[in-house]
This record gives sequence, C-alpha cells and structure tokens, in this order.
Amino acid sequence: MRKPEMIFFDYGHTLCYEPVQDYPAGWAAVLDHAVDNPGHITAAQLSALCTETYDSLFAQMRPLELETDGFKLDSVIYDSLGLKFDVPLEELEYIRWCATEPIEPMNGIEDFLELCREMKIRTAVISNLSYSGAVLKRRIDETLPFHSFEFIVASSECVFRKPSEWIFRRATGLAGLEPAECWFIGDDVRCDIEGAARAGLWPVWFKCPLKCTYKPEYKDPPRCEHTRVESWDELGAVLRGLI
Repeated sequence: MRKPEMIFFDYGHTLCYEPVQDYPAGWAAVLDHAVDNPGHITAAQLSALCTETYDSLFAQMRPLELETDGFKLDSVIYDSLGLKFDVPLEELEYIRWCATEPIEPMNGIEDFLELCREMKIRTAVISNLSYSGAVLKRRIDETLPFHSFEFIVASSECVFRKPSEWIFRRATGLAGLEPAECWFIGDDVRCDIEGAARAGLWPVWFKCPLKCTYKPEYKDPPRCEHTRVESWDELGAVLRGLI
C-alpha cells in the first residue's frame, strides 16, 4: 500500500448518507409538475409502473454489469403516458431525486477531502446509479460544496457499471494515470472493493456502521486484498502514515 496519486470515491453510503429512500414520494413530486395528464394517472399508478419498469431492466442488465440510463427511460415513460410538465426534464429529474432521497455528508468527509488537498492527492467520483451524471454533480456540489473533484463518472452515462473494469478504466483514462497509482474507496463489497481490485486499483472498504437504506449488507468480506476502515478519521490516519 502506497500513497496514491489520485483517490476515486463511491458516492452513496461513502461520500454521502441517504437516511431514507421513498420512491413513491419522488414520483408524486413528478406529477405535481404535470400540466397535461390525459390518462389521469395517479401518483400511486405512476410509481408502480416506473418501479416495475426499472426493476425489470435492472434484473436483465445488472447481472451483465450494464447500467440503465434513467433520464432517457423516464422520458420514454412520460411520453408513453402523454405527460407534459411545467419544468424541463433535467429539472424534473432533480426534483424527483430530492423528493425520493435526502442526502447529507458522511461525518468526517470534509476533513478527509481537505487532507487530500494538503497532500496534493487528486480526487474524483465513480458512482453506480441510473440518475444522470449532471444531476449527480448538482447534488454533490450542493451537499459537499468544499469538494475539489476533477470529474464524476456515473454508470448511467458509461453503459457499464461497477464491478465492470470498463467504468474504472474510463476514470483512470480521464485522469491520465495507471490503475496502480490510484485508490478506490467504497462501501459495496462486490461492486466497489472486488471491482476496483479486478481493475488494478487499491480498494479501501469504507465499512460505515450506519445502515444502508437501499441495499442489503454483504455477509462475507471482500475476496481480495484491501484496506478496511470504519470512518474518515481512521482513513485519514492511514493516509498520514504513508508520508
């Protein structure tokens, strides 16, 4: 283990915490902005349709390490129902996500990112999610205004999702670095830790004691070499020890 030239961060349950995930509330927020709803679809009906559609695609694509472009999928669903809105779809995606999932910074992340700046370690984000990269950047900018991430790679715009090597390759290519020069920090055993190791990055397992609200916890530890920490303060101490 050596000091990295660059650290890539997972987003959910790593940089930020999501205390609740309420998809029906998100789809209800969408209908609040509908100015044309010829089928008189209700929020409950829209939520059920969208959940079924997303789940069906996830079941087909995720075993292949492929991602759904949720922004385009939403527009297909809205058009099929004849829905029209009083805000652009880009803003509607942001409204839906905010209503679905409030987010807050993980405790200690501000100090850790400041340490990276002090040590001249570059930073960026690699995230698995179906929301667009643009709305992810907007939410990160609002929640972590002190960050200096060079770029954000969202699986929704990468075709591939972690643990695919391709999403890690894209990030290291954008950075102009070899994988061995980089760390990847995340909470998901298979996607983040084993995926990063498979792509040649050093994986850091952020084993946060907070319960994740949107996926079950893996019972088995990563099947690869890695560093495990339970807080950003703990990882900061590890990083300082590499000077």
